[in-house]
Amino acid sequence: MPAVSPPGLRPLASVFLLAVLAAGVSAQVPGTVSPRLQRALARPDTTVLAWVIAKPAADLDAVAAAVRAAGGTVRRTSRFVHAVSARMPGSAVASLARSRLVRRLQPIGVYVRNESADAQTRSARSPCDGCQPPAAPALPAADTTYGPGAWAFRQLDIPALHALGLRGRGARIALLDAGFNTQHPLMAGARVVAQHDFVYGDSVVRDQPDQTQREMGHGTATWSLIAADQPGQLVGAAPEADFILAKTEYTVTETRTEEDNWVAAIEWAESLGVDVISSSLGYLTFDDGSGYQSAQLNGDVAVTTIAADSAAQRGTLVVISVGNEGPQPRTLGTPADADSALAIGATDSLRRVVGFSSRGPTADGRIKPELVAPGLAVTVAAIDLGITQSNGTSFATPLVAGLAALVQGARAGRPALELRQGLLAAGSFALEPDNDHGWGIPDAFKLYAFPSGVTPLGVSSNAVETVTPSFAWDAGTPIPGTGPHLFRLKVGSDTALRTLVLDTTIATSSLTLPFGAAPGAQLFWRVVASSPLGVAESTAVRGPLLIPPWVTLRTFASRAGQSIRDSLPLFVWSSPAAASPPGPFVYDVYVYPASRGPAEAVAAARGITDTTFRPTTRLERSLPYRWRVVAHLGADSVTVTSPGTFIVLDPTLPAATVLFQNFPNPFPNPALGVDVTCIWFDVAQQGVVRLEVFDLRGRLVRRLAPSSQVPGVLPPGRYGRPPGDAAGTCDPHFAWDGRDETGALVRPGVYLYRLAAPGFRDTKRVVFLGAP
Repeated sequence: MPAVSPPGLRPLASVFLLAVLAAGVSAQVPGTVSPRLQRALARPDTTVLAWVIAKPAADLDAVAAAVRAAGGTVRRTSRFVHAVSARMPGSAVASLARSRLVRRLQPIGVYVRNESADAQTRSARSPCDGCQPPAAPALPAADTTYGPGAWAFRQLDIPALHALGLRGRGARIALLDAGFNTQHPLMAGARVVAQHDFVYGDSVVRDQPDQTQREMGHGTATWSLIAADQPGQLVGAAPEADFILAKTEYTVTETRTEEDNWVAAIEWAESLGVDVISSSLGYLTFDDGSGYQSAQLNGDVAVTTIAADSAAQRGTLVVISVGNEGPQPRTLGTPADADSALAIGATDSLRRVVGFSSRGPTADGRIKPELVAPGLAVTVAAIDLGITQSNGTSFATPLVAGLAALVQGARAGRPALELRQGLLAAGSFALEPDNDHGWGIPDAFKLYAFPSGVTPLGVSSNAVETVTPSFAWDAGTPIPGTGPHLFRLKVGSDTALRTLVLDTTIATSSLTLPFGAAPGAQLFWRVVASSPLGVAESTAVRGPLLIPPWVTLRTFASRAGQSIRDSLPLFVWSSPAAASPPGPFVYDVYVYPASRGPAEAVAAARGITDTTFRPTTRLERSLPYRWRVVAHLGADSVTVTSPGTFIVLDPTLPAATVLFQNFPNPFPNPALGVDVTCIWFDVAQQGVVRLEVFDLRGRLVRRLAPSSQVPGVLPPGRYGRPPGDAAGTCDPHFAWDGRDETGALVRPGVYLYRLAAPGFRDTKRVVFLGAP
């Protein structure tokens, strides 16, 4: 009997099939109709296959009714994509584009599988075009359990879990492919709980007499790596799992599979409570020669990609082949670019990534593939009887999916998506993932011990608001019999953790630093979890965590100095949080003349916990002061001293004329951020006042008073201090900046400044260090 085309497909001469372009479901492209679909507007008699993307608030039943009213036929309704796929005349495109229910129309993607590497029975063919992969290993002597393909399972350490009695019972796994031989002897004991053919529209996924033959070979091979259970020939990763089988692809020569079949299948599987989905039908190129551009592989364009992520959001672990277009970068297909799915690459028997395995990154910079597994000369079920060898990421994918199902069966109903992080953490490249290996080859025993991995919590690197930071991590809920875990926490001051400040082993999943970290320190940390099974898993090094100062002075903290009028000033400082113990902070405060030291403090307090201090006796006026806070935390302490001085101004008239020593001296002082030197003086009697700077030969360098801003006759008063409540310790009229009368900088050296006033004359030395 001649093969019958599946329902919904017509010869190309009568159907205008359009491939997906950049206009994805999430992409913000001007207009309601994608650029490619706009061609149909000029050809109303043309039939098109299109996605009708609904607006967020639109009811899908109403959208489907609008499609039918426009003369279209609904193919699929997708709640994952919030869209309807339909066959419609070109005249319906314009009508639906104007609908208030429709957000966008775009063509249904039509794919062609790359058979160059992914050939189920043609293992002699080169695994990729233009590259030289490692030679396929000779068929080894049959393992009494796993048969000649035992190496593939051992590479993932799956036999170690089988030895514990795990066989996948309790897990439900779906496979999406081109059909499955459900009567194959190797899978005679497999429990198939549901099957559906989305191509021909029936509930039989194996080849049928009135349909195209030999379609089921690829799917049978992928299924066998999970479900086979014939010791000595082939034993799959999780043969006692429950299986959901979906036929989504029509494989006659270069014929097509529509992406709405794939979307419908993944929604159907999810509705049946699937834990893990395995799909080896990722593609990049369409049958008309077009395809997704690398810029579109960002996890937001392809409808299949969005559907995969939607399934993951519902707790399903989606495992997808990355593709066979390697070894160049950015050769992955869709839906392997999905954010939350696991894309799987291929290795050989020596754990090397093979040339045909597609590489990332995605357009938005994410690493792909996530994992790699055996994909060269892998022993699989032949289409009807026995075994054969096959190449491709298609066969690496069910190995990882089967491993996930194997562990999921022991997890008592926990969401399978949690295994995604556990699989990455169990990878051989977990600490240094790249776009060739991803996170590497997953280790089954490590995944069993830490099914959701060990995930550091909190910020990875940032300034923290405490001197006793907490370190926390999540090791998930151990499978019964695999816990409790012990955790070794290392905290150091360098990324290699050579200089440790803490090294301790605890049974809890968090710890607060039991002492105050040094102010300004950078802390790095890592935790190594140990299971009673003898398996350890390490997080990557995290950090740096930037420790804040123990004390920040909030008053009288200007490097340039400050003048105040209150002789009983309030001193204020702040400190970050500190856990107790060792906290709280305890403080000692000292206020002392700048020319002396804290030992000669004129005001002090010790052992206080407040962050303010006010002296009980008035500070002497016109005297430069500094102040200091010593913060104690446990056995450690930190001292912070005001960088500049402060002076209490005297509001009374002076009893005598006085010339004070300039400050800072020498100047400028970059450490204080000061470029000028201040000159203070008091005048007791009104009269002519001159303030001048000379060199050592007596030649005038600069006249500060009188000047254009300072009159020649000054009344009694205190001069040089900042006017009013201005900040700083200087009146700029009486500050020298090291320049002469012409504005030029003088040479570095010693100079003299002289004050002449009624009945008074005095000279002092000033040292100029040169241009700042």
